Amino acid sequence: MNDGPSRRLLRILRVPPEPRLPAGEPGTARVFRAGANFWKLRVIEWSAKQAAALFGFATFMVTAHWAPNVIPYLAIARVVETVVVAAWVVQLPITFAILRYDYELRWYIVTDRAARLREGIVNLKEMTFTLANVQDIRIRQGPLQRLLGLADVELRTAGGSEAPGGGGGHGAGASETLHLARFRGVDNAEAIRDLVVDRMKKARGAGLGDPDDAPPPEPRPLPVDVAAAARELVKESRRLREAVSRL
Repeated sequence: MNDGPSRRLLRILRVPPEPRLPAGEPGTARVFRAGANFWKLRVIEWSAKQAAALFGFATFMVTAHWAPNVIPYLAIARVVETVVVAAWVVQLPITFAILRYDYELRWYIVTDRAARLREGIVNLKEMTFTLANVQDIRIRQGPLQRLLGLADVELRTAGGSEAPGGGGGHGAGASETLHLARFRGVDNAEAIRDLVVDRMKKARGAGLGDPDDAPPPEPRPLPVDVAAAARELVKESRRLREAVSRL
């Protein structure tokens, strides 16, 4: 990612090449990346979509050529065929490059206090949350992920925030009160889970959660002037005796 064209593309898309560290001691920062097989999985998915699009278009055009009565304007259909095929060929390197940058610029950073997750190029998503607010952590693994040695680490947090342009994608499938964060396509899911659990316990022990989640401080008693209170008590007692004597 150090070449000139890549840097210029990132500036055009307004994507910073490296994310900022979340809150916490810089020396405790651990950076996790998607596994190498996650790239292979994304390429397989991309190839399948491209092949499906080409097959569908080819089927339509074969039908048009062999059954011209279905599309009476065959000349227009041929022009459309040329334009669509040209567009499909042009988009191949563009979508493949975006796919590659999405893989290379996918970051998961954990410090002693917080975590920051970033993914996406065209639709950039970034989520930051404090570890003390993590309510649940799970490892999910589909059949194809299991075959490739990959997994997703899911964290549900009572709080958190998404960077502008996040689109709310992290909250999909989560409850109304919890935010959902995912370390997608990692090949060291258990190590990430153990690290988050360990630092989550330490952060809670140190009281490093979000300020909004902390209980309100107990009200302190107002200072009392004992002498003034005694004088007021004597005055009240005299008024009470005078009231009784009038009865």
